[in-house]
Amino acid sequence: MSAETSILASIKKYDTIILHRHQRPDPDAFGSQFGMADLIKQSFPNKAVYVVGKMKPSAEWLGTMDELENQLYDDALVIVLDTANSPRVDDERWDKAAEIIKIDHHPNEEPYGDYNWVIPGMSSTSELIFTFYQTFKDELKLSDAGAAALYYGIVGDTGRFLYATNSHTMEVVAGLMQFNFDWTNLSQIMDTISPAAAKMSGYVLSEMQLNDLGLNYIILKHDVVESFDLGDFGTAFVVPLLGKVNTAKAWIVFEEQEDQTYRVRIRSRNIVINQVAARHGGGGHPFASGAKAKDQAEIETIIAEVNATLAAQEE
Repeated sequence: MSAETSILASIKKYDTIILHRHQRPDPDAFGSQFGMADLIKQSFPNKAVYVVGKMKPSAEWLGTMDELENQLYDDALVIVLDTANSPRVDDERWDKAAEIIKIDHHPNEEPYGDYNWVIPGMSSTSELIFTFYQTFKDELKLSDAGAAALYYGIVGDTGRFLYATNSHTMEVVAGLMQFNFDWTNLSQIMDTISPAAAKMSGYVLSEMQLNDLGLNYIILKHDVVESFDLGDFGTAFVVPLLGKVNTAKAWIVFEEQEDQTYRVRIRSRNIVINQVAARHGGGGHPFASGAKAKDQAEIETIIAEVNATLAAQEE
């Protein structure tokens, strides 16, 4: 039995299905979660389907998150989407369900739950969900709203098709464009930033540190980020900025948190950097990973490790 067939069998088996995704959700986390919820609701209207976790203003157009009583998990199927590591699952009740399925496109360094469907070669979990729909198109239904959610997820995780994109990705996008939603407008909205973010972009480009090896990085102190009054917009827009410099081969954003530790986002054009992230409490894709740094000393260690990776490639 294939992975897809097993997942469909489990969906058919349970009357209550709860969909989780990772903390600090990005478009693919939201897109795959709401897209999968739509697919199940449209295909099996008598089932109770819930989406849980914290909402972000930028994703409110997708719908609302559900507030659930604990007992709903007792006889439920939980599907965790786009979450490589179990500590990152938003809402810790995910492991209380009768059955748990993990669907993801990150390297499967931590299998969890009862069943895993993980394909690292996919651009996004949203691409996986549409592939699942296409596999069982005779049995499953997807609405225009569900298609829009999946498109949102793919555009987000590929950086508007700059990264992790192949012919299958574009075939999926072409399939999604057959649905009735304004994908042009959605793409344009995703490409905009707030006036406050525009001002911070100027700060980032003026304060970035670019070396001869091609590493471009910036350390964002908490008080500096707060001074720009970004509100709920967040700092995700900063990451691709550093990669726009044509001599940058890898780039890192170190963002100080309230507890004075640092969130670390590491990216590269074609140099594998996820092993560096894994050594610092993180992980992810070969060219796009996240990590943590407890202090300035660990920041310097991460910089040194990425520099060493860049230097090794030049040899």
